[in-house]
Amino acid sequence: MKSIFIILEHILVMGNCLVYYDNHRATSWIGDVAGEVLASELEKGGFEKVNVDELKSTLEETIKKSDAKGYVVIFARDVVPHDVFDIVNENNPFTISNIIPNNITLKIPNIIKSPGNSRLIKFIYNGGTVVWLGDIPFWYVTNPRNAEDRLDLWSHNAVNPFTMLGTIQIFTYPNTSPQPAISMLEDLELGVYPSNRPVLYPQNYINYIQKTEDITREIVSTCDSKLIPLTRTFVVTGILNPWHLPLPNRQVIDMFEILNRVTKVTAVESTAKKGKVELGIPKIISGTYGRGMEKQVIAETIPSKVPVYFEAYSSWIRCIGKGLFIRLFDYEIKLDMDGNATVTEDEVKNMARKIRELLEKLSKCKGN
Repeated sequence: MKSIFIILEHILVMGNCLVYYDNHRATSWIGDVAGEVLASELEKGGFEKVNVDELKSTLEETIKKSDAKGYVVIFARDVVPHDVFDIVNENNPFTISNIIPNNITLKIPNIIKSPGNSRLIKFIYNGGTVVWLGDIPFWYVTNPRNAEDRLDLWSHNAVNPFTMLGTIQIFTYPNTSPQPAISMLEDLELGVYPSNRPVLYPQNYINYIQKTEDITREIVSTCDSKLIPLTRTFVVTGILNPWHLPLPNRQVIDMFEILNRVTKVTAVESTAKKGKVELGIPKIISGTYGRGMEKQVIAETIPSKVPVYFEAYSSWIRCIGKGLFIRLFDYEIKLDMDGNATVTEDEVKNMARKIRELLEKLSKCKGN
């Protein structure tokens, strides 16, 4: 009889742990084949694989019953579906096109309601957990007119990633970057991977935690608006996005002005050879440093108020309302059949294992 209760408990826990994969919806950095392998591997571990209709139905039900706390959704496609992030006018997805410099035509999404009123954000606010990997969260939404296409949400100030998650987004470049992401927790090894889209966050709202059991305690107590880093990287070449943030009162905030206050800047000394840092085109931060020396050296050629070599976070947990947003593996995840492979099938399967391990340590989605 006892074993029956154990089995039932397992079914109930894992039944609330979903992995979203729908090849009729757009994706970005997660390839079709890689996403399918990831979803299938998680399904083998007890997760329920759902398409967009099933995901929408589940989110609506949890919101209606106010029981989102026991639910986890892992996105194996990294364009948020309009069906659950329902902020775009389905009949008229675009406002008039906006012409920006260099004769580029930019279609602005026709936003008809606040992101906080969308199904997905209500789910998080009410205690749900979202796990996101690949491209920047909320950078794109699927096009209601053609769901295999995507709309650029970054072009709309009301819903850009900075506004959505409170992070300062960093862009790094594959030619000279990215730098590796390195685990910050003693009992959780997410592996070393190239960090393409790390973030910054105000230092007084960052909780540097050493063990996952401490994360669980923090979430239960005072996790409000905090960011908990899981891996970190050191940005050598990068761009802030957005670097100018317009406000409704027409004031414009220069993100470079506050960068110095929100980052953990690495101290440097001018003692090594070949140390050099320079600012190229406006708003690009770059740097190279001498090798073979124990001390890192940077010689500044730009105003000292702008740090040029700084710590950023590649994988992290952000407390939002009563729920959690977990960001993992901020790089392209593509197999040979996706074209331009960046990972192997074994690496994708290992990602699934790491996701399961993290959720289990957070007392969510107990495995087989």
